[in-house]
Amino acid sequence: MSFPLSSPSTEYIELLKQLATSRDTLLQRANAETVDRHMLANVIELKSRLLLSLYPMPENVAGHIRAAHAYTQVRLQRLPQYDPVREVFADDEHSYTPRKVLRRILDHALDHLNQLEQWLNWQQKGIEPRPTNGWASSAVTLDEDLLPLTAKDLDAWLWRIDLVVEMLIQRTENLSLQQLDWIPQDEGWSIKQTLHHLAAAEMFYAFWLDADLPEHLPSRYLAVSQMFDQQLQTLISLPDNEKKALYDANEMRFTTPEAIIQKVLLAESQLLRG
Repeated sequence: MSFPLSSPSTEYIELLKQLATSRDTLLQRANAETVDRHMLANVIELKSRLLLSLYPMPENVAGHIRAAHAYTQVRLQRLPQYDPVREVFADDEHSYTPRKVLRRILDHALDHLNQLEQWLNWQQKGIEPRPTNGWASSAVTLDEDLLPLTAKDLDAWLWRIDLVVEMLIQRTENLSLQQLDWIPQDEGWSIKQTLHHLAAAEMFYAFWLDADLPEHLPSRYLAVSQMFDQQLQTLISLPDNEKKALYDANEMRFTTPEAIIQKVLLAESQLLRG
């Protein structure tokens, strides 16, 4: 599902106008403290996640993993510059420090690499998987997550992460369409959906420290909105050979800029009415 935005449609231009009006109205209400704070926080989280959906990605699974990792690598290089003990909160269940970002990316990739191998054995040989849930989620902060991160430390982490991601890419490139579309018994996701999720999650982990959003909710909303608007403009200016597709991690499918904008408008209109 590519997006030919070199000549934006009338619908797209109108949606941008609606988005700007909604943003300005909501920001005014937020500064006046006449909107529900919890609902505002939810809108900010949604807009942050949808911001990541505005980065074009290949629709084939291996290409998506590779492109998402390229997005992440640039941001991981900056991790040593951040305060190692300051937890940056995405929401109530996700917080990050420099080392925690690295831990979650590596653990998540290892977990899904193991899952992939077990699911293929299940598919091909009927061998049911063995649970291996030993990782700590983003809601958990370990003592090691608060340790300083030197350049040498980062190099060691990146070697492990790059190796596992490359193993996933190579494994994925050798899968048939039938294998990718296979859904295990009593599981909701196919192998393809799981791997697209893996790619999107890596970008999510790397986003928060780099974004450095303010904690003050109106300021946080403004910062996210500015990044969102900027990325929408970037989409228009992309050369045709870079117009790939947009992956909505919440919906677990590829989508269009118009659909993403409409989701934001709906959430913001519900907040303003509430």
